[in-house]
Amino acid sequence: MPDIYPDFDVVPSALGILICERKSNPPFAESAFLRRLMKTGSLAGLPVFAFAPWTWSPVDASVTGWTWNEEKGVWESSRRPLPKLVYDRSWPADQKERSRYTAALQRISDHERLVHLNGKLPDKGHVHAVLARDSRLAELLPPTETYSGPATFGSWLDRHDGSAFLKPAQGSQGRRVVAYVRLPDGSVTLQGRHRDNRPFAVTFGHSSEATDRLHRWIGDRVYLMQPLLDLRGPGSEPFDLRALVQKNGRSRWTLTGVAVRSGRPGTVTANLHGGGQAAPAEELLTRMFGRLRMKELLQQIRDSCRDLVRRLEQHYGRFAELGLDFGIDRSSRLWFLEANSKPGRTAMAGIGASAANAAVVRPIAYARSILLRPHGRVIHEFDHL
Repeated sequence: MPDIYPDFDVVPSALGILICERKSNPPFAESAFLRRLMKTGSLAGLPVFAFAPWTWSPVDASVTGWTWNEEKGVWESSRRPLPKLVYDRSWPADQKERSRYTAALQRISDHERLVHLNGKLPDKGHVHAVLARDSRLAELLPPTETYSGPATFGSWLDRHDGSAFLKPAQGSQGRRVVAYVRLPDGSVTLQGRHRDNRPFAVTFGHSSEATDRLHRWIGDRVYLMQPLLDLRGPGSEPFDLRALVQKNGRSRWTLTGVAVRSGRPGTVTANLHGGGQAAPAEELLTRMFGRLRMKELLQQIRDSCRDLVRRLEQHYGRFAELGLDFGIDRSSRLWFLEANSKPGRTAMAGIGASAANAAVVRPIAYARSILLRPHGRVIHEFDHL
C-alpha cells in the first residue's frame, strides 16, 4: 500500500500514546483504536507506541512502549526513548489509578518537555462560564447552576417546573447523572445511571424523601443543575448529537461527522457506553422535523462548532480534536450540552466507514504537522467546518 502522505518526508520522531497499563489482555483500554493508530502511523512514516507514564526511567529517559505485532497477533513491549509528542488516551479505572497516572506524568514533566497532541478541558462548570460570556454561544446554553444543597435545590425546582437534570462537573460517559421529576400527586421520580453506567429509577412518595436521598447520593462531589430538556426521539428514546471536530494535516479544523446517539426508551441519557446506538444525523432529524429543518439544524451545528473551537482554544490553548455534544428539543431548538477533550470513536463508526477512517487518520496527520512545524502555534483556520 502506498504512503498515505507521500508529500512528507519521514518524521524522525514518534508519537507516544499515554495509557494506563494493566495486567490484562489486552494490557490497556481502547486496544482496537490504538492498533488502528499504529497502523496509520506506520503508513505515514510516523512510529506510534503506547506507554504508561509510570514506566519512565530518569536514568536513560526511556519508557516501556507497547506495539502490536500483526504477524504474531500479540502486543509486545520494549524499552523505548521517551517521545516528545504524546496523545492522552488513558482511562484510569479508579481514583487510585488516576492519582498514580497524574503523579507519574508530573514526574516526567519535571525533567522533560512533553508536547501534548490534544489539550485538556477543566470541569464542565468552568467551561460553561467561559462559553456563556460569548453572546452567540450563550443562546445555545441551558441555564446552569452548581448544586449547593437541598435548600437552594428547592428554589431551583420552583423555578423549573419541579424538575432538574444533574450531572457531575468532572464526569464523563454519562456516569452518575440523575433526573429529578416532581409529579402532580407530589411524588418524585429519580432516574439516572450509577458509576458503572447501570440505569436506575426509583420513586418516592414525598419530595423531601427524594431530595434527602439525592443529597446523600451526591455527597461531596461537585454537581451542575440544568433544566430537564425534552430531548427525545419519535419513540420517546433519549437522543443527542455528537459532532467530532479534528485538525487535519494542515493544522486546520475539520468536521469529521455528526452522529445521532440514541439511548434505550425509559433511560435518561443517550451515551453509547450506557447501551445507546449511533447513526447518521440526517435520517432521524428528517423524520422529526422535515428535510428543510434538518439541513438548517446541521448548518447551525456546523456554525456553532466553528464558534466553539475558537472560544475554547482562546481560553485553554491548542486542541487536536473535540467531541461537541448537542441536544435538540421537540420544538427543534438547538442546545449545546458539553465539550469532551477525549472523544471516543464509536459514534463515528456508526455513521459510516469514511468518518470512522478519518477519525483515526486525522490525529496522525496533525501529529505529523506538529513534528514538522518549527515553532508550535495555535491555528484557527478551518477546512470544511
